Amino acid sequence: MTALYWFAMVVGVGMYLFSVFADTSGSHGDVDGHLHIDGDTHHALDTYKLLSLRNATYFLFAFGVTGVSLNWMWGGQRGLLTALLALFIGGVGASLSTVAFGWLRKSESGEMPGDRAWVGATAQVVLPLQAGGTGKIFVSRGGRSQELLAQPFDDGAANPELWLSVVILEIRDGVALVAPNDELSPETDAPRLGA
Repeated sequence: MTALYWFAMVVGVGMYLFSVFADTSGSHGDVDGHLHIDGDTHHALDTYKLLSLRNATYFLFAFGVTGVSLNWMWGGQRGLLTALLALFIGGVGASLSTVAFGWLRKSESGEMPGDRAWVGATAQVVLPLQAGGTGKIFVSRGGRSQELLAQPFDDGAANPELWLSVVILEIRDGVALVAPNDELSPETDAPRLGA
């Protein structure tokens, strides 16, 4: 069992360090293992997700450290008690992760400090928007630039996949709600490749 504890601890620390490195390098992908699903099911699946990569990291780390520590402290004796305590502490670590990050997601603590600063800014569409779906935009303002997930503000908007430039009207749950930029409409003023 000692090898299992060491393995869990090393993998847990490695996954944690990878997620910290990915966050500091600006790769804000799905390092935490959350799926992006359009529609109302996204919130239902995301509320208390026990089987995420983030929770696996906390479980493995807590399980491994507890197992290695107790094994060392008791000199390899009490193997069953060590295993049960390691499983319990690992489960507590994963549960606390779920509760803490769920609370942060529901409160405004999870918002990026500059989210509201993007409202009113114009942005370029990077990944085409879809009616009832999500696309991606690139926005710059005040020396800062960022890519954001985006959806049309008006669910019934005509041809959002043709929008090249948009205005951010609102940021909701980290997703920019946008409308087409009237100053650059795709039918008239949009630059064409090869023109």
